[in-house]
Amino acid sequence: MATARERRNSLIDQETARLLGDFDERDDEAIASDSETTAVDADDVEAAIAEQEVNELSTRALVTLFCSLYIGVFLCALDGTVIVTLISHIASEFNEFRSVSWIATSYLIGVAAFQPLYGKVSDIYGRKALLIFSNVAFATGCILCGLAPSLWFLVFARVIAGIGGGGLNSLSVITLSDLVPLRQRSLLHGIGSVLYNSGAATGGVFGGLITDAVGWRWAFFIQVPFVVISAITISLNLKGKPASEMDSDRLKRVDFLGSFTLVTALTLFLLAMSIGGNYLPWTSWIIFVLFTASFAFVATFVHVELKVAAEPIIPIELLKDRTIAGSAIANSLIFMISYSHLFYVPIYLIAVKGVSATAAGSNIVSNFIGTGIGAISTGSYMRATGKYYRAMLFNATILFVGCILVSTYSERTGTFTQVLFLLVPGIGFGSLLTSTLIALIASVPQEFQAVTTSIQYGFRAIGSTVGVAVASAIFQNVLASQLIENITGPGASEIISRMLDSVEEVEKLPEEYKEIAINSYSVACHWVFYFAAILGFLNIIACSIMKEHTLHTTIQRR
Repeated sequence: MATARERRNSLIDQETARLLGDFDERDDEAIASDSETTAVDADDVEAAIAEQEVNELSTRALVTLFCSLYIGVFLCALDGTVIVTLISHIASEFNEFRSVSWIATSYLIGVAAFQPLYGKVSDIYGRKALLIFSNVAFATGCILCGLAPSLWFLVFARVIAGIGGGGLNSLSVITLSDLVPLRQRSLLHGIGSVLYNSGAATGGVFGGLITDAVGWRWAFFIQVPFVVISAITISLNLKGKPASEMDSDRLKRVDFLGSFTLVTALTLFLLAMSIGGNYLPWTSWIIFVLFTASFAFVATFVHVELKVAAEPIIPIELLKDRTIAGSAIANSLIFMISYSHLFYVPIYLIAVKGVSATAAGSNIVSNFIGTGIGAISTGSYMRATGKYYRAMLFNATILFVGCILVSTYSERTGTFTQVLFLLVPGIGFGSLLTSTLIALIASVPQEFQAVTTSIQYGFRAIGSTVGVAVASAIFQNVLASQLIENITGPGASEIISRMLDSVEEVEKLPEEYKEIAINSYSVACHWVFYFAAILGFLNIIACSIMKEHTLHTTIQRR
């Protein structure tokens, strides 16, 4: 086997020959003439070799690095769906079911705050440093979640975990983009989506089992050792980027103002959606002020990105390209759909069908299996054909059909049918995760792929956050109106209040009220499912405005 020195000498010979040109095709006079003026700069050779060594990893090194990155991605996915099955228990323990959306959206706020920054900051400081930071933040958030003494401390802890989770997700894709050609990358992204969805599928069952066995807090504690392993393996296997500027100069390039205005806008919007109809009427002046302030911060964010930020976190100018705009909108919509299903199908199963948390987690596994099937099949198709547009439209339609099927759930729907129906939107979602990301990256020059990947993940975070907030507002308002309309008489207000604060109170109700409560939960969940179906139709339109771009077979896009 060749030594490292022999391999390096071979690389030098190959690179020198490339820079000098192919002399065999020239005649003797041209060679004699060129010999007086042609000289190979040794520094150019060394630089080219260094770039080749960075960009072309051995299969073993690539597999090791891929696994190191996706330990964190797996755990982020697991953490997201652990919450899906824990959320009703946590809210019931703290008697805060009306504020239940904050348990989910607080994590997503953390993601939205930092995920758009990771692409640019990692261009400045290097992927390795940011990945290690993300692992540390995620582990810290998990520890604090397990220790939370109140709902609002848990909300704070979920923000910390979201800051780390956003980096683990986006930086894994950006790091692979540095190292793997675009067409081959589609299959790796498909495999990555399978790992992500394995974590998501495991999370529901894992959360239910842990809750039933030792309590929901251990669902967070158990993740910490694995996050530590991820950080260690990344530090050992990923080369760091040497710094070439002073820290103060580099920090000036980071768009902190844009991040602040975006997160403030989202937080104010979520606050308005959470309070409206639950604690205050929608006509309240406080709700009006919150919405007005939210839209004002959105306008400020757009102004900052267009006129102020030297290197904006979401370059608004790029959204003039119809593929980038379509991909961004589509990703917001598919994540709104996914989170609406992930949070409210389990609540439907627990409140209406009367299943345990473990059973609810098991029944939504089919959605993640479908996501894995969609991601791998579409990734393989794109690798084989170099095309994505028709597959993207087909799978957008599959997602819409799946949303329609989920909206037909009833008490008579059998377990097998319910599981099968949830598989369909999963296939569409997984396919679109892969194809829309590849479409986005293919539509811009290579030097913009990190920042456009951050755009994609930024819009995913926005879609997830807004989706959960709107779905929660629909659910809570419909539930409240149904309960008020159907539960009357002595003690009605107390019963309604209990139903709004804890899903577990359904089983404790007197028989004459139990069926009314179950019906009310069913109607509220179905309005969320109808909302998801409308989003599915809009997603088809968003996908249709994109264009087909070439999927190159080399990192240099040749």
